[in-house]
Amino acid sequence: MAPPDWDDEIGQALVQGARIMREVAMFHRASRTLILVDLIENFTDATPHIGGALKFWFQYVFRMWNNPRPAPEYQMGWSDRQAAAISLRRILAWNFQQIVLSHGDLIQSDAHQVAINAWSQILDG
Repeated sequence: MAPPDWDDEIGQALVQGARIMREVAMFHRASRTLILVDLIENFTDATPHIGGALKFWFQYVFRMWNNPRPAPEYQMGWSDRQAAAISLRRILAWNFQQIVLSHGDLIQSDAHQVAINAWSQILDG
């Protein structure tokens, strides 16, 4: 985790409950931007540098094309769904308006609802 004196500018949440992955979500308060690595990936026809094979996997195997969702590694399962849901709800408590992602297109509208939809299997389960 980052130094505590960052708290006024950047909120942080360690996501618990994943089998394979570890991620810290960050929230830049001034710009109301959520920053994620693999908790949401967003691949669309507008995403540059996506080849046909990768598009096939994201569209037909993982059902992620035009459907922002967690990385396949998260979708393979969570070791502790309750801990994961608590972590994701902590992130959803932030007042973000956009999401910057490591993989795929930025989410610049309805970002909060997109995150809720992406994480619905954990939040509702």
